[in-house]
Amino acid sequence: MIIFKRTKKSWIMYPIGSPKGALNTKRIPEFVGFLKFEKNAKGVSINKFIAKYNEEEKLIPPSEVIKLLRSQTIFLTSKDKEMESFLKLLNIDYRFTRICSHCTLEGNITIINSSFSYSYHNQNICKICAEETIKRELKLQRFDKKSFKNFKRILNKTGNLDKVLSMINHNFDPVANLNLTLFDEIKTYNNKKIPQVKLNRLKIPKKFKKILLEENNEYLLPVQYLAIKNGLLKDEDLLVVSATASGKTLIGELAGIPKAIDGKKFIFLTPLVALANQKYRDFKKRYESLGLKVSIKVGMNRIKAKEELKIPSSSIKDADIIVGTYEGIDFLLRSGKSDYLKDLGLILIDEIHTLDDDERGIRLYGLIKRIENIYPSTQIIGLSATVKNPKYLTEKFNMKLVQYDFRPVPLKRHLIFVRSEVEKRNIIRKLVLKEFKTKSSKGFSGQTIIFTNSRRKTHQIANYLNRNRINASPYHAGLSYFKKEKIEKNFASGKISAVVTTSALAAGVDFPASSVIFETLLMGNRWISPNEFSQMVGRAGRPSYHDRGVVYLLPEISNKFDGESEESVAISLLEGDVEKVSIDYNENDTLEQILADICSHSLEKISEIHDFYEKLPIPMSVGKAIDELYDKGLIAISNKNKNNSKLKSHEYVQPTSYGKAVAMSFLDIENGEFIKNSLLHRSKKEDLYYKFMEIAMDLEYFESAYLAPAVHKQIVNTLKVNFSTRLFSESTMDIISSGDTIAKLDTKFQEALLKIQIDFLQCKCKDKPFCTCLQKGVSEFIINERLKRKDPTDISKDLFSSYQIQTYSGDVFSWLDKFVRNLEAVKRIANSLNDVKSEKIANDLIKKIEKG
Repeated sequence: MIIFKRTKKSWIMYPIGSPKGALNTKRIPEFVGFLKFEKNAKGVSINKFIAKYNEEEKLIPPSEVIKLLRSQTIFLTSKDKEMESFLKLLNIDYRFTRICSHCTLEGNITIINSSFSYSYHNQNICKICAEETIKRELKLQRFDKKSFKNFKRILNKTGNLDKVLSMINHNFDPVANLNLTLFDEIKTYNNKKIPQVKLNRLKIPKKFKKILLEENNEYLLPVQYLAIKNGLLKDEDLLVVSATASGKTLIGELAGIPKAIDGKKFIFLTPLVALANQKYRDFKKRYESLGLKVSIKVGMNRIKAKEELKIPSSSIKDADIIVGTYEGIDFLLRSGKSDYLKDLGLILIDEIHTLDDDERGIRLYGLIKRIENIYPSTQIIGLSATVKNPKYLTEKFNMKLVQYDFRPVPLKRHLIFVRSEVEKRNIIRKLVLKEFKTKSSKGFSGQTIIFTNSRRKTHQIANYLNRNRINASPYHAGLSYFKKEKIEKNFASGKISAVVTTSALAAGVDFPASSVIFETLLMGNRWISPNEFSQMVGRAGRPSYHDRGVVYLLPEISNKFDGESEESVAISLLEGDVEKVSIDYNENDTLEQILADICSHSLEKISEIHDFYEKLPIPMSVGKAIDELYDKGLIAISNKNKNNSKLKSHEYVQPTSYGKAVAMSFLDIENGEFIKNSLLHRSKKEDLYYKFMEIAMDLEYFESAYLAPAVHKQIVNTLKVNFSTRLFSESTMDIISSGDTIAKLDTKFQEALLKIQIDFLQCKCKDKPFCTCLQKGVSEFIINERLKRKDPTDISKDLFSSYQIQTYSGDVFSWLDKFVRNLEAVKRIANSLNDVKSEKIANDLIKKIEKG
């Protein structure tokens, strides 16, 4: 076959072999011919034909050329009257085709069709050349190679290479070209198989129904209908998996409130105190008019501080509705007070995917199993938006699965690559402004949640937006309760356009936002997991407020961490699915949960412990676990003594007072032993107040301390090196302990860093400055300042003015609360050892820290 391509003065001929398999295949011509016509009476004829073989040129007679043309299939790349009349005159058939203009520049010919060609500079380019051009440009602009498949997707979507290359260019404006940055759209689905059922048709108490109807709950949402169809109102245990804002919470209320009206208890469990308090306020406002008493049970904070919430101490025994954290209810059970929850009708477990959490998952699993054993007739409902393997959980808890996979509003997800912090913040500003100017059909302006990876950055980004006349607020766990509450109210009333929050607080953010921006994909010192990503994405778009949700990922080019680029992580998250939930015990988990089961009387016989735990993939034998608990004095077994080492299946097991103290304090066995041994083997000369402070601190040092922004900035600029702002990271401790570094700083900063050395690092540790002495010293400073009756806000100010150490009052408050809980653990264990003196000292310390 021969391809003819028109130039200004002549035609170029490419003989490329057999037509078979020629489509979309790069071929090297046998030679390149240059054909010129001359006009005559009949039309046109060949004037000159030169064939070029590599570097050799050969003049071919017209008769030879015509002979060649008659023997081949002829294709023209464009219409041309002169050429067409010439071929017709010779009775030579011809067709039209398209070739890749880019290939011809390299001396190759590729025949293309519409499925495998793209527009480029108003010409056609083949798939191979287009993709190679993109790869070349990505390399030039320092993109990660893995980002290629995203641009390949856009190429196939648009059919235009110019548009793709414009996106790679540093002048590209993504906000003006959101049609190009759109990664995908998750649409809603009107399932006609799910009927519209009016809520007033439900057989629920009239006064409860009236409240729901007054809140515009006219029809059941799809997932609510499916739950009722699967036995929600008939005491069936259910696992409900559905998107955020799809109506899951009301499912629990539809089953729980009628039970509460009927004299049974309804418990709503959530992982976070903030969410529990929010739900407590909602339920009080909504249901106390029905004559129902609403109580809250969380790990109570008793630290007296400015701007912090004092959660009311409310009676659980006579409550109809109890809102609590997982640990709040588990504390009751571990304390042996399960009778406080008698007549338990329904327990609803929100965010049940927390089962996959490394720190809290096994404790939640143990709690659910204890509830099943202690209250066998209680209905249990689990709620989640992100469970990939729901059948695994339904089998674990003998639940029915209710699953609805569609969002209540459509969601658009965008991928925008940025080159610098400056560019990123400018894009964020444009996106927030654009969203706030967009009003939904319900009359609400669009509002944005911006996720970042540090508390400092929440303030930096919010300040940047405010300087650009956009009302934004930082929001993180380090803020006081009342500051956070004010921000929540301002957001709900539409007074602020955006909140900037940390990724770690995603599960606790309940802002009705239409837009979510990922300023970074890091969460602390690791990349966001698929499950966390799904949770954050789910925050965009609420059906009561918005017509759609929109999400923007802003990975920074060449930003690498732990061997992965942010570009590749972004694409993986967008293409991936949530991870499977798994329940994996280690030895500490096994011992802690068996002890908790014994303390709660969930399992009372050796045989029951064997039957339950042998079904689980625990890393030690049940017999070994029981022996270890017994040997450490945590449990007692009837009829077992030193001469009778064999366990009998019918024997009963009970916690010792020491075992109960460990279980109630949520300590693992190792930490329980640490406290006990510290109490038993202390020196008579020791200052017991300091000793108990040290024990409680050693269980958990203060973590959330940062180098002051001005100091960090000056060190970065002076040393030309970037390092963590976290005070206790190895990079920071290494730099601030260097005399050479300190000498290069302003006098004010020199004094502060030298004071850190003098006050906190006068140790003789071999691994100094990478020992824990600095962290211990800062923790001790906080405790001593609190004992001087200082508020967390003032303690934060003192750390900053004395040492240029930045902390947030909310973090100081939270750590003091944990410190008190650790002192309570010391007090309980002292009590179990009949150590009255130690118990009294621990109690005195608790009161002093609490009151301030």
